[in-house]
Amino acid sequence: MEREELLKFEEFLRGFTKKNGKKLGERTINGMLTLAKFIEPTNHRESLQSLSKKHENYLKSRNYPIASYSLWLYFRYKGYEDKFIKDLVSFKKRLTALTDEEKLSKSVLSKKELLFLVDSIPNLRDKIIVKVLYDTGARVSEITNLTLKDIDLDTNEIHVLGKGRKPRTVYVNKSTSELLKGYINDQKILSPNSLVFMISPMTVWYNLKKYGKELLNRDLHPHMLRHSRLQHMADEGVDSFSIKSYAGHADIGTTQIYVKSSKYQGKLAFEKAGDPWEKK
Repeated sequence: MEREELLKFEEFLRGFTKKNGKKLGERTINGMLTLAKFIEPTNHRESLQSLSKKHENYLKSRNYPIASYSLWLYFRYKGYEDKFIKDLVSFKKRLTALTDEEKLSKSVLSKKELLFLVDSIPNLRDKIIVKVLYDTGARVSEITNLTLKDIDLDTNEIHVLGKGRKPRTVYVNKSTSELLKGYINDQKILSPNSLVFMISPMTVWYNLKKYGKELLNRDLHPHMLRHSRLQHMADEGVDSFSIKSYAGHADIGTTQIYVKSSKYQGKLAFEKAGDPWEKK
């Protein structure tokens, strides 16, 4: 998108009102403007077929909520009606946490990949963010909004504010807690209301995307660490209600996708069947 078009789109975003009557936040606007640079210029009377072909690569390469939302708002800015837009940008398919088991399998890191990623990230803050995202299973916005008072390093507890402003308590492992404590001391974070990481969700997105390409040769984004944590819990036999509580899911159906994809029951069946090759 050219600069002149980008400025007009920015003006539209700043004047846009959501269904709840609220304006878009500054961080959301900045994130959308960053993504808008990759959106192909669009006329206001193009056919659905033409638009699908033009924006196919954008949607495939940036298959995450804010990218789809940015494109949807761009179409609104260009004058397309919602009924027309939804045939192109399907929010039901693109914005739910999970759509099917196939999508989930592509969103989960193996434990070997996870360990290699953490060991290889050179920046301490980014390394800690990855560990905290994984340990807590929290969403990226929940972690970037953490203040010092939200963290109890004596009990390894972190208090986050989830969707619908619902509070919940999550936990970090000892090694993560020690790294976090050292980081807080080094950064001289003293005020209870000070942000711990001083980074935007969008910056975390771009950093992880870079590390994913460089270190794992795959597309990596923050929510994959949440998916990985919950899937690894299910693989270890943690029941769906416990995972639901930890993740802050509103619907048990979302949690059960992890359990359904788990190898735990298969492993249990295999072990119960015994080893016929073993000599008695």
